[in-house]
Amino acid sequence: MKRLKREIDRSEKLRRVFYFFPVQLFLVHLKKNQMMLFYWLILFGFILRKIAPKYGIPYLFLNPEYLNKVNFWSYLIIGVAVGGFIMAFNISSYIMNAFRFPFLATTANPFLKYCLNNFFIPAGFVGVYCVQIYNFQIKHQFLTVSQTLVEIIGFLLGIFLFLFISISYFFKTNTDLFKMFGIRVDEHEENKAKYKTSRVALKKNMDWRNIDKSQRDWYVETYMASPFKIRKARDFHHYDKEMLFNVFRQNQTNAAFFEILVISSLLILGFFRDNSYFEIPAGASILLLFTMYLMMNSAVYNWLRGWSTTIFFLLLLIINIIFAWQFFYVSDGAYGLNYNTSKARYTRQELQKFEKNKKQFDEDVNKTIEILNNWRLKNTENSIELKKKPKIVFICASGGGLRAALWTFYSLQYSDSILNGELFKHTQLITGASGGMYGAAYFRELALRKYNNKIRTLYRTSYQDNISKDILNPVVFSMAVNDMFLRVSNVKIGNNSYKKDRAYALESKMNQNTGYILDKKLLDYEIPEKKGIIPMMIFTPSIINDGKKLFISSQHISYMVQNNATENIHKFNLSEGIEFRRFFKDQEADSLLFTSAIRMSATFPFVTPVVSLPSDPIIDVVDAGGRDNYGVESTLKFIYTFRNWISTNTSGVVIVQIRDRRKQKQEESKGNPTLIQSITAPAQSLYDNLFAVQDLNQNELLNYASLWFDGKIDVVDFELRNEKPDNISLSWHLTKREKKKVMESIYLPENQLAYKKLQVLLGK
Repeated sequence: MKRLKREIDRSEKLRRVFYFFPVQLFLVHLKKNQMMLFYWLILFGFILRKIAPKYGIPYLFLNPEYLNKVNFWSYLIIGVAVGGFIMAFNISSYIMNAFRFPFLATTANPFLKYCLNNFFIPAGFVGVYCVQIYNFQIKHQFLTVSQTLVEIIGFLLGIFLFLFISISYFFKTNTDLFKMFGIRVDEHEENKAKYKTSRVALKKNMDWRNIDKSQRDWYVETYMASPFKIRKARDFHHYDKEMLFNVFRQNQTNAAFFEILVISSLLILGFFRDNSYFEIPAGASILLLFTMYLMMNSAVYNWLRGWSTTIFFLLLLIINIIFAWQFFYVSDGAYGLNYNTSKARYTRQELQKFEKNKKQFDEDVNKTIEILNNWRLKNTENSIELKKKPKIVFICASGGGLRAALWTFYSLQYSDSILNGELFKHTQLITGASGGMYGAAYFRELALRKYNNKIRTLYRTSYQDNISKDILNPVVFSMAVNDMFLRVSNVKIGNNSYKKDRAYALESKMNQNTGYILDKKLLDYEIPEKKGIIPMMIFTPSIINDGKKLFISSQHISYMVQNNATENIHKFNLSEGIEFRRFFKDQEADSLLFTSAIRMSATFPFVTPVVSLPSDPIIDVVDAGGRDNYGVESTLKFIYTFRNWISTNTSGVVIVQIRDRRKQKQEESKGNPTLIQSITAPAQSLYDNLFAVQDLNQNELLNYASLWFDGKIDVVDFELRNEKPDNISLSWHLTKREKKKVMESIYLPENQLAYKKLQVLLGK
């Protein structure tokens, strides 16, 4: 008898849990709303550092930056964004699922009751988020417990503020049975006892297995009437179904209107993105993007119901087709170029005019020899022994986002200070990709300003702070509120007008971070380079159309494009690329903004848009790292062209490679792959080894250089410590700990040996 009673009690407890409204809601999501759960899955992956840790996405949520600071206010903003996503989840869920639980219409404020009971996933997310913030700030940002708790309070306060405003709106606008039909909803009368969690009165003779299927699917016995009270679900069968559904329809219409209001407000924010106060943390922008997509999905569902999925995919198909129409097509350009004039013809016949033009080749070679002569004069004018030949230095700066920018800049700053300015004085050419070229360009401009007596020193720590400041926040914000919808804002640069998008946001932030000293045109560097005041720079973004390089320089450099004729080899020549200044001369190539040249070399897909150039057919370019991440190929091409001058006028070549990763890749132990890993392994391997393959090819080219160069070549490598599992993220945003790790890599034994080798080579 006791055993039977225990089994009955156990069955009753299980039934109480199973038919508890929050549990039933969670099961509804699992069965019906997988897309909404997918958003949550991604967000959980971000904060748990399981998704995109290599690109630093988790740090955008765990270490949000606002106005270049991580503090109470930055966490308050990210909290508001989380609150917005939670409310969007509740609204979407209510629109899609409320009709499955008719008893809700018999309660006062049914939507608010729904939100309260739909707490499992949001509460779990907020709880995990707070724990992750605490662990990250204590272990990685070296904050005190009190500082971390202040940030968590800011985060929770942000969530509360948004939820409070939203709930206030729905409390005033939503109706229930009494407001709509005059039927009094008295929960206290139906539930005379104020049941607590452990004292819920249930029908003990009810067997859940005997409930008919229509009820069993989403049958509810109890629900949370408040955070601390649980009540029985009110019987709804004596109400007219149409009355109940009218309550739901009114609530859903209000919810859809609220969604449209929020989406419109977010889009309006896009008009103020140039104001630094609107540069919200990138993590908050990602949450806004998720919020808008979630809201739009549910709004469409509210209007179209069962047809919503079909219409959604049809709209995607239509948008995909009309995007190619000239009227709707929006391309991202390079600022300074004229897109309204005739287009440059990108055909095989036109390219041959540049590839086989010996006159241009000879002119450019002679002009660059003048630059080399000025370089030699600069490096021998103060020499005690004028006959002593100097070393010529070529700097190759690798790509790698902001980590590469800071590492390249600090490596140049540190080594140049040790050598009393001789490193940059001996440098003739800088090549490379992405962030490395950004850092090198900033250091070069500072050197020019010092030469012109505009600054006293190149070695201030504030310059390190400038180059490592966040760039990602305005880019992602622009993507969220502008680029994914209609690009309606324009910006006028010179005589030309361009769409204001995330590309503009990136360049604006680069200028802002560096004190606007890079806000120049490409041609502004022509004279300083010619006089040998600063080294030449050659940017080489990759052309998507055919894999060629686009050679961007302040000088004419047709020798980088044309292949030297050889008598003993007969073949069909393939050009290395196209020379930007000549090819786009009629499109005002000389007016190209220098920051656009940097951006084209650092166009990481999706983060910054692919750059389209004014040609027919259109030339699209992306990151230089796709072809030559380290700039060695371009450097060797330059050395080969001027090999005779270099061997005659210098005592040898020094190639300084500033790398954001080690040259010798360390092998990693791997367990048995999953099925998905086995399928994706070949493609993943190709991507993972892209730069390793470039290293192998360039190492071979360096070996072959001994066959055509009559001189000595020394390669000096400065390598950033960047190994798993403690990688520095490939991003335009760095945490305080990541910045510290970059700076401390200077003192690695191998890097200190490299600096000593450089001192010996340059005779210092």
